[in-house]
Amino acid sequence: MSKTKPDFKRMLLRLPHNRQDYATVRIIAELAGLLSTDLVGTYVEDLSVCDLAEFPNAREFRAGSWQPFSAQQLARDTALAVQEAERLFFENAGRFGSKPSFRVAREPLAVSHEPEVDDIVVVIEPRNPIERATHQFNEFLRAAFRSTSSILLMPGRTRNPSGPVIVIASSPDDPGIATGIDIAASTRERMILVPTRMPNELRLQIQERAQIAGVGLSVREAAFRDGEILLPASVKGRLLILNRRQVSGRPRALQMPTLLVSEAFSIRPPDLR
Repeated sequence: MSKTKPDFKRMLLRLPHNRQDYATVRIIAELAGLLSTDLVGTYVEDLSVCDLAEFPNAREFRAGSWQPFSAQQLARDTALAVQEAERLFFENAGRFGSKPSFRVAREPLAVSHEPEVDDIVVVIEPRNPIERATHQFNEFLRAAFRSTSSILLMPGRTRNPSGPVIVIASSPDDPGIATGIDIAASTRERMILVPTRMPNELRLQIQERAQIAGVGLSVREAAFRDGEILLPASVKGRLLILNRRQVSGRPRALQMPTLLVSEAFSIRPPDLR
């Protein structure tokens, strides 16, 4: 049986400013290696802080007291922050086959390159609730959903995910099916299929494809309510995959990495070897 696979090219990662969130970068780099994509990590400078240096009476609390806001000190602090972000990025991403590269950008750019249809934009949810409420994070989230790219949503507290790959799909030719089978085969995990409005004969086609790839497959049910995916409590896994058309915005209450696959990207032709 022929196989089609999404031809992802780059995974675009906006690097966190909080070093506690870098544990998630390792998981992202591992997934980029499994998908054979380049991983582009971008440190975005916050121009709102840079603009403060233009105010003559600006002060900052440093070394236990309020002191004049120094543009020179800000430049030094920014340079050190960039160096630390680069170090943490390669420390966490360099051990996987994801071809990592580092960039620096400025607001309002969300990532170093404009996302394309065969890219994956990564959104890491900050652990700090204050950071989750900032304009910068929410504007980045909106920009990701305005793009035509696939989107990888990473819960901030995800650590060493394991278990099955869960795919929600409505047809055997959904690109998420092939992605799920490939990742499950590479990680030697089983796959859980959550079919939506899919006849039994189509489910059998997917089971055959999984069997050929050496992937064990089971079928479970789920519910959708007001944009929220309600999986059974027993269904937990390494990665959840679904088509972007199945959700109008960011899904709520997801506790695992979630890949929303774009409808628009290219598909590799069948591998006939």
